[in-house]
Amino acid sequence: MVRPMLCITSMVAALVACDRPSASGGVDGGAGARAQLRGRVGSCDRAPTTGTCSEYAGAYLAQNEILLTSSCSRLGGTFVYAECPNTSVVGACALSTGEVRMFYGTGASAYEPERARQECEGSFHGAWQAR
Repeated sequence: MVRPMLCITSMVAALVACDRPSASGGVDGGAGARAQLRGRVGSCDRAPTTGTCSEYAGAYLAQNEILLTSSCSRLGGTFVYAECPNTSVVGACALSTGEVRMFYGTGASAYEPERARQECEGSFHGAWQAR
């Protein structure tokens, strides 16, 4: 018999392993594994204009899909049914809604890691994870 806590621990370990940074500063090939564990994923990529990209999954995506897909372009982004790009990510901010906001260190609106962390924790009251 498999104990429920063992299953949860295994899933958490798999997620952590998927998010290990690579030598290039991105996330090592675990993006697909993260998506499989979270189910269907959508994202609003605003990296060129704001230096951020937001990922949505699970119940939050299902309940807000029409709003998320229609508002993304009005916010200067592009909505796709895929994860945010994983290159040049300085960190990710997990919000209470289930959104994960990625911050990028390149481009016109590039973030320094400390400024991204402060915005995540201060403005969004999110949980910061440096990459």
